[in-house]
Amino acid sequence: MTQPPSLQTPLPGPRSRAVVDDMARYECPAITARRSRRAGETGVDQDPIIWERAKAGNVWDVDGNRFVDLCSAFAVMGVGHANDAVVAAGREQLGRLPHAMGDVYPSAERVALCRRLAEVTPGDLQQSFLCQSGASAIEAALKTAVMATGKPGVLAFENAYHGLGYGALAATHYRDSFRRPFLEQLNPHAVHLPFPGLEDVDEVLTSVEIQLRRGTIGAVVFEPIQGRGGIVEAPPAFVAGLRVLCTQFGAVLIADEIFTGFGRTGAWFACDHYGVVPDVMCVGKALGGGFPISAAIGRPEIMQGWGASQGESIHTSTFLGNPIGCAMALATLDELAGGLVDRAATEGQWLHTELGQRGVVRGRGLMLGLELGSVSGLVAMRAMLERGYLVLPCGPEADVLGFTPPFVLPRARLREALAALDEVL
Repeated sequence: MTQPPSLQTPLPGPRSRAVVDDMARYECPAITARRSRRAGETGVDQDPIIWERAKAGNVWDVDGNRFVDLCSAFAVMGVGHANDAVVAAGREQLGRLPHAMGDVYPSAERVALCRRLAEVTPGDLQQSFLCQSGASAIEAALKTAVMATGKPGVLAFENAYHGLGYGALAATHYRDSFRRPFLEQLNPHAVHLPFPGLEDVDEVLTSVEIQLRRGTIGAVVFEPIQGRGGIVEAPPAFVAGLRVLCTQFGAVLIADEIFTGFGRTGAWFACDHYGVVPDVMCVGKALGGGFPISAAIGRPEIMQGWGASQGESIHTSTFLGNPIGCAMALATLDELAGGLVDRAATEGQWLHTELGQRGVVRGRGLMLGLELGSVSGLVAMRAMLERGYLVLPCGPEADVLGFTPPFVLPRARLREALAALDEVL
């Protein structure tokens, strides 16, 4: 039987439960699922564990239990938790200049990050809008499309997840419960079409063309690999077809690479696998090495649609291009360029083969999903947690177990995780 990494106490432990009690009193109840302790309330079977610290591929909770992180904390920690170079960059910047003035008085770090993003992104993606979250990057991209085309319509795809801010939520389709309470407040110009498989690419592209011919769609937004939607890859002919149609009808093609970007798929960006350059690429998650920073990176002729600032940007925020985040992002990009993108490709190929011996596998690089069949993803997640491994289910039915570990995780830890998975399955 596989030994868990280091479980000191039953899950969750007493200190975790104490924090959860405070959570029940002081945090909005809609945030984190917890076991109910009050008469008449409903809840989940178990309280969450409470994280205390993390390093490389390991996480410790407040009760001293150690876990191996197989999800990179929502695919954020590709370079590993508390990466030494990234932490050092953040500390130095914090002691020197923790904040600048957004669109008024920028820091040199902000401009350096925009330049570096232009260097690592494909084609002529050159000018960036820096933001704080994936959803805000999507919203910057959607505004860019309106400014460039004058068309309010947004075309997105079923099962897509683009974030939960109001602008992003209009494009998001994943989980009806995310959208239903707010439908009357969402952009009425958003349209969703099926995300195709190999067999229905032509049919879906025909539907895309019909929508674009109406002349109201200014933005087409897609994920090269749907993440929360179940690690579902877009067929190459579909991505190529979107590029052709957007060019033909003057729509802005937006690639949501918030999950897939920065080495996750074994290339710098998932679009690299397709040989297609979008008009705007949205990135986030892994960019800041743990600091919340994101970007919408566009082709110059598209970004020119905004016009030049007349003294105050019409799309900005207080923390735009925060110097700490920019410094940490630059250090993260250096770490990735030092061989971690190649490592994600080789380790992902090995893990794909190993998972393939256990079922049907989706994805590429270190963005993989194992179809669970009749096994509940939530049950598998809990069983892996009790064995000392952090994994997340995905897909509309939570029937796919996602594997998105840090690129620095040793193969020996992956072998141990697979042995634990065998017990669970």
